[in-house]
Amino acid sequence: MTQDTEKVMRSLDKLVSNLDTIPAISGTMPQLGERDDDLFAGLAPLAQSLPEADPPADLLERIEQELDAAPDQPTRVQRADDGTWEQRSERVWKKVLTLDPETGRTMYLLRCLPGARIKPHVHDRSEHLFIIEGEFWMNGKLYTAGDAQCSLPGTEHHEITMPNGCLVLVCA
Repeated sequence: MTQDTEKVMRSLDKLVSNLDTIPAISGTMPQLGERDDDLFAGLAPLAQSLPEADPPADLLERIEQELDAAPDQPTRVQRADDGTWEQRSERVWKKVLTLDPETGRTMYLLRCLPGARIKPHVHDRSEHLFIIEGEFWMNGKLYTAGDAQCSLPGTEHHEITMPNGCLVLVCA
């Protein structure tokens, strides 16, 4: 081993042995606190031992191509007044917020007037819903504003009733 390689290896050994002593909060990166200077000082010999390297000649061109290929507006916004409500049944209205043409997955609002009912059905894909306001009864359980529910593919729902009406966000 060369002297530089030995120096790098000692620095790495010291760094790795110190990592076990850094306090961390479960699920987060280690909190270095005042030790970050020691960490960077320990890494300095490693950084200095690396040979200089020029980036690939076409790197800038590849970055520009990726940027040009990116959509102009990767985030789509739909304001509260945008979109249209479509009547689905006598007392149920639906407003599509997003639709993924590749997967067919949608996110939409359901506005159910008092007395609305949704016929029994079976889910062919998972469905997640969040009750924004109001309440409904499904499979003998009352769901109220703030409740969330997930139905896996194959889940069968009996008739869903909304005696007082509701507004529900659905992702299916």
